Amino acid sequence: MLDFYYQIKAQSTEHGRFSNWAFPPLFSGKVTAENKKAAKLLIEEEYGRKFPLRVLEKDLANEHYLLNIQEIKDDDERTKGLFELRECMQCGQQFRTIDLYNDHNEIYKGREYCGHRCRELHRLENIGDQGEGWGRKSRPMIYQITNIATGLSYIGKTTQVFTLRWYQHFYQGGSCKFHQAIKTSKAEDWEFRILETAVAPEGIDKNQYLLDRERYWIEKLNTIENGYNSL
Repeated sequence: MLDFYYQIKAQSTEHGRFSNWAFPPLFSGKVTAENKKAAKLLIEEEYGRKFPLRVLEKDLANEHYLLNIQEIKDDDERTKGLFELRECMQCGQQFRTIDLYNDHNEIYKGREYCGHRCRELHRLENIGDQGEGWGRKSRPMIYQITNIATGLSYIGKTTQVFTLRWYQHFYQGGSCKFHQAIKTSKAEDWEFRILETAVAPEGIDKNQYLLDRERYWIEKLNTIENGYNSL
């Protein structure tokens, strides 16, 4: 059995300028079949319609879609890589580049990040030093984010630029109780402040020290029972 990469293309709204067919394709995918003819039948069965492999100029009025199929050769690492699970360099989430290709609302189509937002966040993190406390070499910090109306707080740690961590909480939130509270409020309902810069003493593991200082402030301010931190 062979693997085939296919693209379903739609007619361009600007006929003849560069091509009769718009880019990017409507959909790109992969099927496994004995030969190209069998691959075409599988695709047509999936979509419930016939697709031409070639459309003459005189037939453009009647044929709105074009199917392109090519066998994926053993040494075609680029095409095979479109379907491989990758880990986003920014958030660690797994993704496939082919899914970015097929998402027409997604700007980013690369192989390093799960989307445009993560690419931009990674770029911001790596701007470089712009003075003490800024850039990739920002000092580790313990921060507190407080809801002004309720007085409830969240304690966190970061080795990133603290303004970037603030941004991540508000625009990349998950399902924890802190992020759920954010979703039902506005950004101006919250106050962000630095509690301390957590520089580990000589000979002490930096990551463990940062974790210990975060735990200290969580216990001191009781932000598990009376705040937004979780166990």
